[in-house]
Amino acid sequence: MRLERFTECARILDPRSGFSDGRHEIEVRIDPLTGATCRINITRTARPKHILRGAEEVVPSKCPFCPENLERETPKFTPDLIPEGRLKSGGAILFPNLFPLSDLHGVCAFTPAHKLDLDKFLKEEIYDGITCCRKFFEIVGGRGAPFHFLGWNHLSSSGASLLHPHFQVMASKRPLHGPKSCLEASERYWRGEGRSFWSDLISSERGSPRYIGETTGFLWFAPWAPTGAFEVMGVSGDAKASLLQLDGREIGGLSDGIVKILGGLWDLGATSVTMAIISWPSGEEADWFSMSVRLMVRPSGNISDRAFLELYGGEVGLTTLPEDYAKALRERF
Repeated sequence: MRLERFTECARILDPRSGFSDGRHEIEVRIDPLTGATCRINITRTARPKHILRGAEEVVPSKCPFCPENLERETPKFTPDLIPEGRLKSGGAILFPNLFPLSDLHGVCAFTPAHKLDLDKFLKEEIYDGITCCRKFFEIVGGRGAPFHFLGWNHLSSSGASLLHPHFQVMASKRPLHGPKSCLEASERYWRGEGRSFWSDLISSERGSPRYIGETTGFLWFAPWAPTGAFEVMGVSGDAKASLLQLDGREIGGLSDGIVKILGGLWDLGATSVTMAIISWPSGEEADWFSMSVRLMVRPSGNISDRAFLELYGGEVGLTTLPEDYAKALRERF
């Protein structure tokens, strides 16, 4: 049996030691049967954690992502990667993760406001955040890390250790296991059917009971088989494979759709979400793939939405039909 593993090394300028050069080793292990991967950084046990304690949450005085603390408390990239140390776009600032899970793992505080309610986010804030992340992907893509991933855990029930709204970005010379599986399945469909799965999906969902609406460059719907509660997908209507291929109008459409969905989920009682953008490296031909964004609601309180069925059964137990919540979300478009 072959037990495969490899190590990635993240270099950051650490604020805890006067912004001296710090190194983190991440061990990546590959399951010998399924090919699934795990990432281990033992220093992550030291992550600070902010817990939401009630509706009248007071902004923590030491939140490192708030403007009065950010320059002092967050790390910087090394000058050979980002000469300024951090990337900025509008109100968004991107800097290294202090407890990384890949050699290139960043955090993007996309709004200076310590806001928690899903209906308070602005299109401009999401736009600035995505644009800032895209700048990062462009830079690291030219340094041998073309595969990129943008994720968002909002509030502790979704897995966020800090409450201040922030995206996370990862880039590598290898794709993450989840996006890789999606990319490979899309290519298999293309070779088997002679056309793009994503084009077929858009044709199937436009006008279906799961259809929600459209924004510039994106079609939004509830998937036929959701992978989480109240899950929503947004797919590039122009068959753009990569986030790096989007122009400003399309990033605006993506941001607009995300904000509309967040507001609609808030109307349905949601407080916490997890989001991911699945995107192909720019510059490589991928007629069989279209980029997409997925959001799902995470639980409130102390009850987990991931139990034996989800963790070991490989399936998801849900309580709401996608056709039902799609109808409610449609009102936001």
